[in-house]
Amino acid sequence: MTPDNALNSQRVFKKSSPNNKLTMYLASRDLVVENGSIDKIQGVLHVESGNMENKKLFGQVTLTFRYGREDEEVMGLKFCNEAIMSLTQIWPVHCNHDKQPNSALQEALIKRLGDYAFPFHLELTHLAPPSVQLVPAKQYNGAPIGTSYDVRAYIADQIDEKISRRNTVRMGIRVLQGPGRHQPPVLPPHTTHHALSALAHHNVLRLKAKTKLQPDQSSRQKEEIENVEPAPPRVAVEKPFLLSDGRVELEAWLDKATYFHGESINVSVLITNHSSKTIRRIKVLVIQHVDVCMFSNGKFKNVVALLQGSGTPIPPEQSHNDSYILTPHRGVTKNWIALEDSYSKTGASLASTVLCNSESNDDRNVFAIYVSYYVKVKLTLSAMGGDVSVKLPFTLTHSCINEAPTDSVTEEASHKMILEGKEKKAEVKDNQNSNGETINEADETSPENHRCIADVLVNIENQKTRPKMTGQRETSIVKCNNEELDLIEKYSGSDT
Repeated sequence: MTPDNALNSQRVFKKSSPNNKLTMYLASRDLVVENGSIDKIQGVLHVESGNMENKKLFGQVTLTFRYGREDEEVMGLKFCNEAIMSLTQIWPVHCNHDKQPNSALQEALIKRLGDYAFPFHLELTHLAPPSVQLVPAKQYNGAPIGTSYDVRAYIADQIDEKISRRNTVRMGIRVLQGPGRHQPPVLPPHTTHHALSALAHHNVLRLKAKTKLQPDQSSRQKEEIENVEPAPPRVAVEKPFLLSDGRVELEAWLDKATYFHGESINVSVLITNHSSKTIRRIKVLVIQHVDVCMFSNGKFKNVVALLQGSGTPIPPEQSHNDSYILTPHRGVTKNWIALEDSYSKTGASLASTVLCNSESNDDRNVFAIYVSYYVKVKLTLSAMGGDVSVKLPFTLTHSCINEAPTDSVTEEASHKMILEGKEKKAEVKDNQNSNGETINEADETSPENHRCIADVLVNIENQKTRPKMTGQRETSIVKCNNEELDLIEKYSGSDT
């Protein structure tokens, strides 16, 4: 897709209720938390005529935290909790709520869908825990374990009325941690450098340079200083021996403190052996540390990158200086590895760094899953020398947040819609509607039926069924900067 076409098109995610009487349209399914703020949820709900008599329309955002396997739930026992993060009355608009202006996309959808289209805005707190999935070691095909979100809309008389699944439309969304301001990386709690003794006289961990602001500095200068990337972590340690003279010195550092997904990590190591021991092995690891706040023992570690160092053995009175390049990746599933919530099983990547802003246990979000990363350099010594290691924390995040995968568009006959994964190709049937417009239809089984989340990037312009509209038909374009902006344009690029 050319840049001009990308600017002149808008994409919409659509989901219908099981009885097809309520349809939700969302402009985006990814909410980015960045610099203490979070994106708003903007969308439009379309209701079939005759279903809103003496009724109200409500919308809510629900957080689901699953802490156990679905296949182990017996006798009505549920291993999940739900929390309503946002709740609003969409129609009629409540008198105590300030009406927010509609976006250009919402106005275009309202014109196209007719009188029974209702715009809505939902807001979450920026303290909402990011969407994180935990993958167990054993094979598991149930509902995803971890933190997930969905937007729900329903028609009811009262806001606390028990709602029916057939009259409810649900669409999954994600809360992602954006790059934001650079934060200094920190080690997980209760993590220390192994084999450090009281005799070690050099232990340096440079994380962030302190900067003092003068009273006359403007807020813009203050913001620029806060956005300066922290200094790369650097650690040096010496290990003495109780029954022999000399010591082993180990110093390691990274080239920077923040890395993006898919980026390689450059680890520099300097070893000086002033002892009678021989250094047998050098091992460099990248470790993911997961802390499930709901449980006191919910802490897990997974090796996401491993490299055996060269240049060994290192005899006494010798030095060794080398650099190692590692790239964190998911690899083989081990012990509850943390992945980012994904709309397809194959697209899941390692979770970004999620840190608690407070050291107090009382301020920890019970639904949060905190994720941190660090590089561990470990030396194995000979003759009962034990080992010596250092840990270098770093931050793993996104360079930019991309929307859901832009693969080909698919639709199920049961009105469930999903984003087609790159690993499968659907058979596309070409049909024509009454206006002679070409419609692409494909039948495919959803890879995540257990989640009851069926979402799709659809072409509203070429929908097979159009809602009934009363009154005069409106035009289907929005003018932006004196140019016509097509409401929806189907992505015509390749699946790769």
